[in-house]
Amino acid sequence: MYLTKIYIKNFRNISEAELNFDKNLNVFVGKNAQGKTNLCEAVSVCLGGSFRKARFSHFIPAHNQKAEVNIRLFFRDDYTKRENVINYTICKNIVKITYNDIKMKDASELYGVLKYVIFIPEHLNLIKGSPDLRRDYLDDVALMQTKTHLEKLSRYNKALKQRNNILTNYSGTEISDELSAWNKILAAEGINVTYGRLKYFNFLKNCAAKIYSELTSKSEALDMNYYSSVFKTDSINFNKKDELYKKYMDTLSKNLSAEMRLGYTLSGVHRDDVDFIINNLPVRDFASQGQLRSIALALKLSEAEIIRQKNKTDPVIILDDILSELDSIRRKFIFNHIEKSQVFITCCNINDLSELNYGKAWTVENGNFTETKL
Repeated sequence: MYLTKIYIKNFRNISEAELNFDKNLNVFVGKNAQGKTNLCEAVSVCLGGSFRKARFSHFIPAHNQKAEVNIRLFFRDDYTKRENVINYTICKNIVKITYNDIKMKDASELYGVLKYVIFIPEHLNLIKGSPDLRRDYLDDVALMQTKTHLEKLSRYNKALKQRNNILTNYSGTEISDELSAWNKILAAEGINVTYGRLKYFNFLKNCAAKIYSELTSKSEALDMNYYSSVFKTDSINFNKKDELYKKYMDTLSKNLSAEMRLGYTLSGVHRDDVDFIINNLPVRDFASQGQLRSIALALKLSEAEIIRQKNKTDPVIILDDILSELDSIRRKFIFNHIEKSQVFITCCNINDLSELNYGKAWTVENGNFTETKL
């Protein structure tokens, strides 16, 4: 699938814009805070939600809080040639979404309708930031492949919240019976969430290692390890669900005394993490900024490869400010790995793209888009 055009009105600093996209490459050039990232966000809003994790109220222009927001995103696939349209509106603080004129409950229903991969500078925090960023990332990768992962994760989080409420309000009376039902849900859904993450983690791990090696001219080796707070390994035999369930329940029981003192659940998929290692050294302690950016790039290009192999389709790739601090060799590597997909690139200097001689380009200033030569 690929995007054919977009219409935007009153979205952040974009008053009105209509762009017809190139099937291969689309470049947006301009200074910071001009609207390049806002356009990319408008695309993601129509395909499952803002990559900024922003509330819909943030989309409304700051200078006109009564403005009606409208985004119409058009895309088609290579097989049926049918053009599909997603219409997203905000009117009087009410969000309405339709897909080919069929009303959707919310944008999450459209997650995965069109496969896409996005890089934003904030993804550098995936490597050295808090563990919840890495957990969310793995869940997003799994969710792009199957919507059922969100259902399992939602059930787990609901049970976790209820269990923590009981632990927080513990007043010295027996609470094991109250926790029993929630423990069963945590164990069952915790196994399911772990399976969903690891199903794609191992592919991501191997693919990212290969890409990172090529990106660094084979001078550095990247490794990734998934840390399970329950199973203590990422080599889990999910065919033995009874054993895994018992292990999960035993862990919850073992931690209960400490949890009653602390008021929260100590183990589970909500406490899992990912470690990154370069040349046998932990990235969190030794990695440079260049290495962090290279790891993030390798992860994103690996996501695209997962989609190609699992879904037999080329994903749309959105690269926001990807070229900053990259030398010509690494830029060339990126260009050589995006030829199969429709790609959207934002940058501040069009000279960074001098090696590309195809596609469309726009200059962006104060939310206005002017088509120019690449």
